[in-house]
Amino acid sequence: MKPTPPGAQPDPAPGAVPRLPGLPPLAWQPLGPPQARLGLYVVDDPDALLDGMDDASFQASDERMPYWALLWPSGEALARHVLEARGLSGTRVLDLGCGVAPEGLAAARQGARVTCLDWAPEPEPLVRLSAERLGVSLERFVVADWRTPPADLGTFDLVLGADVLYEARNAEPVAAFLAVHLAHSGEAWLADPGRLHARDFPAVAARAGLVLRERQPLLCADPEAQVTLWRYARAGGAAAPAV
Repeated sequence: MKPTPPGAQPDPAPGAVPRLPGLPPLAWQPLGPPQARLGLYVVDDPDALLDGMDDASFQASDERMPYWALLWPSGEALARHVLEARGLSGTRVLDLGCGVAPEGLAAARQGARVTCLDWAPEPEPLVRLSAERLGVSLERFVVADWRTPPADLGTFDLVLGADVLYEARNAEPVAAFLAVHLAHSGEAWLADPGRLHARDFPAVAARAGLVLRERQPLLCADPEAQVTLWRYARAGGAAAPAV
C-alpha cells in the first residue's frame, strides 16, 4: 500500500514527530491550501502495517486490510470541500469510516461538533494526535461497525463519508445507517472516486428513503483522481442551508 496523495511531509520541527505504541513512524501531511492551516498525521510507511500481519490476524480482522492508514484522494478532496463550506459551526457532524479523518478534522476546524467512527481502533490515537496539533477538539471517537452502531450514537446534521462504497456489500449498510442517523434536515456528503460498485447506490439509497440532491466534481490534489460529491438527504427532509 502507498499513501495517497504522495509526498507526506515531515513535521517542520526536527524531531517533533511523535511515536505511537504499536504503529510505525508517522509523518505530518498538510491538507488544502496553505492558508487553511490544516493537516494530519499519517503512517509514513503503510506497508509496514501489512508486514506485521500474520495469517491469523488477517483472518481475525474479517479480511479487512488496514485501509484506515491511507490518506485516500476522496478523503483529501472531501476535506477541501468541507473547508470551503459555510454554516458548519456548532453543527453535529459524523465522519463515517473515518480512517485518519481528514474530513472530520476539517469539520472540526470549521467549528463543528465532530464524532468519528471507524471499525478499527488503531486510528483513534492518530486522529486525536492530529486534533491536538491542530488545536481542535473531537466530541467522540466511536469504534464500531456501521452495520451495528451503538444505540446511543444519535443523529447528525451532516454525515461525511469518503470512499465508503469501495465494496458492493457496503451499499445497503451505508444506506440503512444514513436513514437512521441523519437528522430530519441533515445531509450526507459522500465522496466517490468512481468505484464501480457505487453506481448502484442511488437505487439502494432510494429504497432506504434517501434522495440524491446533487452531484458535483471535487477538486483533488491528485491530478489523476476524479472524485464526485454526492449529497443525500432524507426523503421529505427540510432543505439544508446552502454550502
